[in-house]
Parts: sequence; C-alpha cells; structure tokens
Amino acid sequence: MTLMYLVFFILGLILAWIVSYAVFSRKIRTQTKKMVQLMRADELKLDRPDDAYEDDDGHFFADLERASYTLRRKYLRLKKNAFDERAVFETIFSGLTEAVVTVDPNLRIISFNTAFMQQFKWAPAVGTNSYFLQDVIREPEILESFKKVFSGEHAERKNIGEFQLFASLLPSVEDHKTWALGVFYDMSEIQKTEKIRVDFVANASHELRTPLTVIRGYADLLNANLQKENSVHTELSRPIVESAHNMTLLLNDLLNLSRLDNLNKIEKVKLNTKEVTADILGELEPIISMNNKKVICYFNEEHVFADYSSLTQVLRNLIVNAIRYSGTEKDSEVIDVRWNSLGNMTQLVVKDRGPGIGKEHQSRIFERFYRVDKGRNRNQGGSGLGLALVKHHTKMHGGQISVRSDVGEGCEFTCEFPGGL
Repeated sequence: MTLMYLVFFILGLILAWIVSYAVFSRKIRTQTKKMVQLMRADELKLDRPDDAYEDDDGHFFADLERASYTLRRKYLRLKKNAFDERAVFETIFSGLTEAVVTVDPNLRIISFNTAFMQQFKWAPAVGTNSYFLQDVIREPEILESFKKVFSGEHAERKNIGEFQLFASLLPSVEDHKTWALGVFYDMSEIQKTEKIRVDFVANASHELRTPLTVIRGYADLLNANLQKENSVHTELSRPIVESAHNMTLLLNDLLNLSRLDNLNKIEKVKLNTKEVTADILGELEPIISMNNKKVICYFNEEHVFADYSSLTQVLRNLIVNAIRYSGTEKDSEVIDVRWNSLGNMTQLVVKDRGPGIGKEHQSRIFERFYRVDKGRNRNQGGSGLGLALVKHHTKMHGGQISVRSDVGEGCEFTCEFPGGL
C-alpha cells in the first residue's frame, strides 16, 4: 500500500507539473507577445493602450506589464524630445548660408547642410549611405587641412579660391570617436569689393601723378629762381617743394601696395645676402651720412630665397625707418642688420637704438597709414605705409614679420623668409 501511495503521489506531481507548465507557458507566450507588441509601438500614448494589460491586481503578470508600459512610455518621451531637438538642429543647420560639413578621421562625411551641396554642386546618391570628402571635393589643400586637424594640430583657417575654410575638432560624442567640423565661408563678394578698392586706389594714384609732377616741377623751378635772387620768399616756396615731394613718395607707396594686392605669386631666386645688403647700403649712403648713422652688418646666413625687387624694398624700408625714428642722440647712431638661419627659415633682423615703441602701438604699426607719433612722422616725411609694405612683401614670400620693442629700448624688426624655391 505504501508503495502504491508513493507511485500515485509521484504521478500526481508529474501531472501537476505538466498542467502547470502548459498553463504558465501559455501565459508567458501570451504576455510576452503583448509586451513585445507594446515595446515595438512607435506612438507615444500617455493613456493605457487597448488590451496592453488587464486591470486585475491579482493577475500574475499585471505588475510586470505595468512596469514594461511605464518604461516604454519614458523611452518614447525621451525619443520624442531627441527627435524635436534634432529637428531644431537640422532646421538651423540647413538654414546656414555657409557650407558646413562634419567628417570622421577617415574623412567619411557624417553630416552636411544644403549650402554644402550647393557650394560643391553635389547631392547624395539614392541608396548610398556612405560618402567620403574626397568624393565631393578634389581640392588637395582642403583635404590636407582636415588631415592636419585630425593629426592633433590647431584649427585650420585657409583661403582657397573664392572661399575661406575653417576646420576644427569637435568634442568627442563617444569614446574613440572624433569628428571634425568644416565651415566654408563664401568670400566672392568680399574679394570683388576688395578688387574694386584696389583698382580705385591704383587708378586714383596713377591719375594724381601727372598733375603732381607738374606742381612739383614748377615748385622746384620757383624755388630755384627765388634762391638765385636771394629772395625773402624762398622760405615760402620750400614747404610747397617738400609737400610735393612727400606726396610723390606717398603715391609711389600706394601704387606699390596696389601692385602687391594684384600680385598672386612672386618668382623667388637664390640671393646672396651680402650682395643685396651692399646694394641697399650703397643706395642709402647719403641718407645714412646725413643723419650721422652707422650700419653694422652680421651675416650668419649667406643666402636667402626671395624676389630681388621685393626683398630690396623690405630692407630699404626697414633701414630708412630705423634712420628716421632712432633719434639724434649719440648712443642711438648704430643700426644693426643681421641675417640669421633658423631651421628652414632665413631671418632678416634690423635693430635700432631709438626711443622704441610702446606696447599699445605694436599691434597696429603694420596697418596702413598708422602713425605712433603723427606729428613727428609728418615732419620727417613718413607716409605711414612703409611698414605696411614690409609686411605685405614678407607675406608674399610666405613669411612673417614681428617687432620687439619697449619705450626707451629701441626697436627690433624680424622678417622670416622660408627656404627653398
């Protein structure tokens, strides 16, 4: 009997397990299907969806269904907020007049706006999800600028044709993912306006030279006749002659600047620094002697790659500038001219021992017509264009100019010229 009860008990357990398994498996499949259906819903409904779960507190899966629905509702809220933010971003992004593109380190395009497509006359192909910058833009300078940004260098700003490119790294959205942003500013209208300005200055300067030459000629003749007659009016004619001379120098400087503005490229050759310096010092010898100056040269570099005419204007303007503004004191009579080698650069350094330039003026002394001491410059014949010309000539060589000075310590101008043709 005991054995029979044990058999019936075991059979009962097995039957109960089979029935329970059938019931629970059906319940699990039914509720799983409902939960999957709920999780796949795209609509954000703040009320309960039909037949999502039963309002039976005693239902075995009621709490699980409610938790699932609550999570889904929160997820859809976040999704809707993200969608709205993205819509606002895309509206602003597409509304920009500048062409904008973001790329990854492989130059694969991540995003772009309408202006980018219009700028480069490109549209994404249907069915293609991956585009590379080199497929859209074939300009090597643009591609190289993005590569430099990813290599860890600073943001790139470069003028290329009719637009200016600004490229910089974006903050990392995810670990090990870095993007770069490129903004293309259309410079065509600015370049057109700049050309009109340059042409106007050139034409105005050219037209003024003829009447100015006549005025200067008659002023020289008048002054010469008055000097022969020992007339008391000689002092009255001298300002006319000096003003005409200064105006001629000013027009010449304006014409030189206009030529530089229209010049896209210069022809560099290998020049001997001693020979170039000797040519300029020979030309300026009367001015150097008249002002009791002494120019000492140091040639630590024998050669420089530059355009001869452009380089002589740089050296001439820097030495004349040092002569004019270094003062008349005994301890300011020496002017140093140094040619140095710094890596791949050739340096031209001109140093005087004059009154120097205050820090507040140093950021503007290379601007056209800027004067540190307006009255003193006019009396000494300065046009206010000398240093602007020097800067422009140096930049045409791909170099740069800097100044180091302090009040009472003199001025040291350094021009750097890249090596090679």
